[in-house]
Amino acid sequence: MGLIDFLKKQGFIEEGSGNKEKTSRSENSQQADTVPPTYFPITDIGNSTSSSAEPSFVTPLKQNTGAGVNEQLDPSFIKFFEDELSKANFPGLDYFEFRQLLLKTQQKMAAKGTASPEVILQTVLMSFEAQDVSPAKLMDAARKYKEVLKQKNSDFLQGAETEKSNQLQKRQKVLESHTDNIQRIQSQLQQLELQKQQLDEEMKKEKTELEVNKTLGKEGIEKIERAERLIALAHDYMQSTIDADIKRLQTV
Repeated sequence: MGLIDFLKKQGFIEEGSGNKEKTSRSENSQQADTVPPTYFPITDIGNSTSSSAEPSFVTPLKQNTGAGVNEQLDPSFIKFFEDELSKANFPGLDYFEFRQLLLKTQQKMAAKGTASPEVILQTVLMSFEAQDVSPAKLMDAARKYKEVLKQKNSDFLQGAETEKSNQLQKRQKVLESHTDNIQRIQSQLQQLELQKQQLDEEMKKEKTELEVNKTLGKEGIEKIERAERLIALAHDYMQSTIDADIKRLQTV
């Protein structure tokens, strides 16, 4: 399993935009399904109630408290490195097989009530020496496996750094997208506000013109009505004058 797939499986890399509640349930499910390390256990094997006198072949490890964060050793990460060592297992009997046999022997002897560290170690060493594998060869192979682990760790950290950068870029793009959307909406609001102002001004102008037209219309009507009155007076005057002339002519 590659680094990215491993981190995704453990819930350290979010593939989607799901909420925290969904992520939390996913992580709990994955942790429950985690396969514990086989050859590099972080707890004692063979006895659930071991004392300091009983062998565990588990090296105490100081917890990482850097940057105020107290991280507990995660067996899934031990298993990840263990699988990588399995892939890099050198041909023949060496430290990797020694480590396997060491734990198997401890389990067998612990089941029989015999779990002395010295006895277990000597038993395993005798088995390897019988196959012409000396402690010196085991230590030499162990150092090579340390180099493999060192390289895997370096690759792991480099890959993690790259993924952090990728995640940051993804978030940055999302933020930029949101910022662009906000600016677009603000621009639309400004345009709408400008259009509203223009419409308000046009409406105000139309109302003014309407009032003016009402005034002009009223004045025009009044003028026409006055003209009607003057026409009537002139008509009546002309009619009266003609009627008077007719009467004068009738008396001649």
